[in-house]
Amino acid sequence: MIITSPVTTDNSWDTIFDDPSIVNHLTEAVFPAYLQERRWFAAKTSVLKQLVLDKVLPFPLPTPKGAYLLVIEVVPETGLAQQYFLPVAFVPKQTDTEQEPESVITPVIVNGESGLLVDALYTDVFRQQLFRYLLHNASVEVGSGFLHFLRGSVLKEMALVNADELNINSRLLGVDQSNTSIVYDERFFLKIYRRLFRDPNPDSEITYFLTERAGFKHSPRFAGSITWKRKGSYDVSVGLMQERIENRGDAWPFMLQHILRYFKRIEDKQTDVETIEQVKLLRPRRINQLSESLVNLIGFDVLQSVQQLALRTAQMHIALSSDVQDARFAPQYFNSDYTVWLKNRLLYQFDSRCGLVENNLGRLSGLALDYAREFLQRKADMINRILNFDDQKLTSRRIRVHGDYHLGQVLVTPPNDDFCILDFEGEPENAIHDRKVKQSPLKDVAGMFRSFHYAIYATIFNEQNEFTYPRRQLFAAGEKYYAAVVAVFLQKYIKTAQKYRLDIGYLPEIKYLLEYSLLEKAVYELGYELNSRPTWAIIPLQGVMQLLRV
Repeated sequence: MIITSPVTTDNSWDTIFDDPSIVNHLTEAVFPAYLQERRWFAAKTSVLKQLVLDKVLPFPLPTPKGAYLLVIEVVPETGLAQQYFLPVAFVPKQTDTEQEPESVITPVIVNGESGLLVDALYTDVFRQQLFRYLLHNASVEVGSGFLHFLRGSVLKEMALVNADELNINSRLLGVDQSNTSIVYDERFFLKIYRRLFRDPNPDSEITYFLTERAGFKHSPRFAGSITWKRKGSYDVSVGLMQERIENRGDAWPFMLQHILRYFKRIEDKQTDVETIEQVKLLRPRRINQLSESLVNLIGFDVLQSVQQLALRTAQMHIALSSDVQDARFAPQYFNSDYTVWLKNRLLYQFDSRCGLVENNLGRLSGLALDYAREFLQRKADMINRILNFDDQKLTSRRIRVHGDYHLGQVLVTPPNDDFCILDFEGEPENAIHDRKVKQSPLKDVAGMFRSFHYAIYATIFNEQNEFTYPRRQLFAAGEKYYAAVVAVFLQKYIKTAQKYRLDIGYLPEIKYLLEYSLLEKAVYELGYELNSRPTWAIIPLQGVMQLLRV
């Protein structure tokens, strides 16, 4: 929502935030209205107790008026305070028609000059300046600290260009997301982190490590980062630049189209679902160990793609565990500190999910309702599973992991449908510290398995897919597909991990850690589905039931 009445001040642009009446109006009316419309504003569903301008940092631009980097602190009625990054600029009246509606914060009259207060990321001059600073490893003084622009090796060849003559094309990526991304010459992406944390962002940290130090070839290369540094205070990640990867889109639609073909083959051949081979869940299998009829239904090429994804996943984990000298990435054994952290976090999450299930029974029906009732009946069993985690029985090691690994975090790349892994920011619901806790790499594997499971049910639930089979038969056929692709993925992943000495343990430990991680992930998903789309709650409920019935 755009505030139509202009904000007026007699102050100049250089002193606009010295005017208390302007600051009060912005924080009480303008910024709350603007933030509520932004996809990246995580507190949009919360009642705001307070909004304050925590920092106002002048930022130089090659224009008569520079920009300001605002750090806005939001305090919800419930929950912890959050900080957001909002760079702002002044656009004169004569050029305001060129502004995208999303960029406009409010009309302003500054010392008699009319114009717009806009999000500076929507202005070409601000985007150009960010790129120049990255290109030349600049350190720019802002307030009592400075912005450190770290250039990646992929940008070094461009550093010979005279910064004053550089005019690189830039645009905002028009995708609704939790951050804001700038595209430069269709070659680089600069992701600006809107929500700020009291610690370097794991996305920037891991991307740098993987491509600059570990030589991992299947993730977008690190091109640069922007970090806010202050003496005696914590560093704050502001941005990450990566090289653009040619791709056919992410692996979610790629997988959906192949799953749809599986169901269509079943219908075309009028296959009796009961006769489809049932592979034992979480039992590794080579493709040639599956029945010929099952391979034909799924597609040999699809199973090969699953193997390739498993290979790239294992290679990512091997790279993440490759430096034993860096304390941030050196592998660690399981210990009691980790066990206490894990149990406390999961028990809290499980308790909240149980309350959600009880409150939403009336919104469920059919198999989902049956599973929900069983979920509540077996509450004690699940609590015991959480509490029975015993680090003394585990011999494998923990490493830094992706943390939010699913089909949407993987790009399909030409010409042979290979895979490129991206977005290492971690699970958004978790605190930044928790996202950096070293865990079993099998946690990522479990995340991908849950994504396979979701893709199967999303295909069934798609109303455009007019299947003739009853839903219960489609569910049964889908579970057989799931068990088969999991088996093929697991075989390739374990083989690669063991070949390159990634310590994931032997088969009994692998199975135990996978089951634990799958239960954790399904319980987490249950909260999202019950809050957002109860008809899909059957997916995580089915995942929980699979594990309880093993």
